Amino acid sequence: MSSPVTTERPSPQIHPELLPEAKAPGKGGKWAPLKRAFPVAVALFAAANLALSGALVPKKAGDEEKNARGGDFWTNPALIDLAVAKFKEANQNPAEHPRVVLLGSSLVMFPFWAMDAGINPKIADIAHYHQSMALSSSLNPGGPPVPVFNLASAGQMSSDSYLYVSEFLDGASKPDVVFLGVAPRDFGDANLTSPMATVSFKRIVNLQNLAKYRATFLPHFNEQAEFIANEICYFYGRRWRMQRESDRLIEKLDNVIASNCGVASGAMASAAAPAVSAGGAQPAVARMAAPASEPGADITNRLTGAAYERWVSSLKEYRSRYKGIGDRDISVQMNCLERTLKLCQERGIKVVLVNLPLTRANRELMPDKFYARFGGELAAIAGKHKDAVTYFDLSMDKQFTDYDFWDTVHMNQLGGAKLLRAIVPALQKDLAK
Repeated sequence: MSSPVTTERPSPQIHPELLPEAKAPGKGGKWAPLKRAFPVAVALFAAANLALSGALVPKKAGDEEKNARGGDFWTNPALIDLAVAKFKEANQNPAEHPRVVLLGSSLVMFPFWAMDAGINPKIADIAHYHQSMALSSSLNPGGPPVPVFNLASAGQMSSDSYLYVSEFLDGASKPDVVFLGVAPRDFGDANLTSPMATVSFKRIVNLQNLAKYRATFLPHFNEQAEFIANEICYFYGRRWRMQRESDRLIEKLDNVIASNCGVASGAMASAAAPAVSAGGAQPAVARMAAPASEPGADITNRLTGAAYERWVSSLKEYRSRYKGIGDRDISVQMNCLERTLKLCQERGIKVVLVNLPLTRANRELMPDKFYARFGGELAAIAGKHKDAVTYFDLSMDKQFTDYDFWDTVHMNQLGGAKLLRAIVPALQKDLAK
């Protein structure tokens, strides 16, 4: 008996291995590895930035002191942290609460440190010293010294002085008087691309207080985006510093190669000699007291150099800093000065504003008529706040000679003594009020 004939056709068998485009459902296909790797890469990038920035390492007491040892006097951010920490510490003790705060660049640091180093050679070096024994005792002769704190910092711009006043000189930390010493470099420095490029700005302004300063420093969207990128990306925020260090390394290699090829360093010094004679006679300045601590800080090398070397080096440095200063827009920095004076007036802080003296050699590096115009703008801004500001223009004061300077811009202890004689009566008057 024959089997019945079925009319149903067998179901076809599927072989996925023969179909190259086939994929298992829900597995992401060929892009799955990339999709899984992307969040991992982002997480690793974020962790690397946090680790390099030190955000993952808990801060300990004394970290500021430790990090401020050695390093570069002009660019070490830990020196800013240390100064602020010491200022806050001084304000915790009523007996040490600073009644006078000094603000400005290294032009303010040098003379006050030099005078005190002459009194006590064992004080800390200029990068770590924040008092002024000479000024403290001069403000109250025969009585207890008036507490003074020096918040001046290397490279401080007018915009930085505004940040110090805004952030730290308020409430219980408010002094009676601020001494603010200024000079043209504080308003236009070719070595700084913008007010945001200073060490003080990078140390004081962050994502938490950005809104307070955005209109002044970052009015445009691209500037705000740049700032945020600097804050969240460690390498991006330090690209200029890395470039500078690379340039320094190349320069050192260049010098080594030049010396090995028989290029005499004396020839370079001879070539620079006319720059000194053109700006006035080289002063026979007495050696300032040597720093007593932190031998690693490279400001030590500058303080122990010969007078001729300091003079030549200073002219070379400021020729670079003043490059294009006559054509540069310094209105932002002038605006910051006006904001500083206005803020002090609102907070009841008196201000002694001083256009600091410079040597003739240094003044001649600036374009014709710029220096006079600069002084005129300072006087005009001070005049708007005359109830709170006492203004001294010592820029062309003939009592200051080359012998009062350590180099072409920084006064020594002799210049510091003359500066005290000029400003102490005004400070005493403001303190009495």
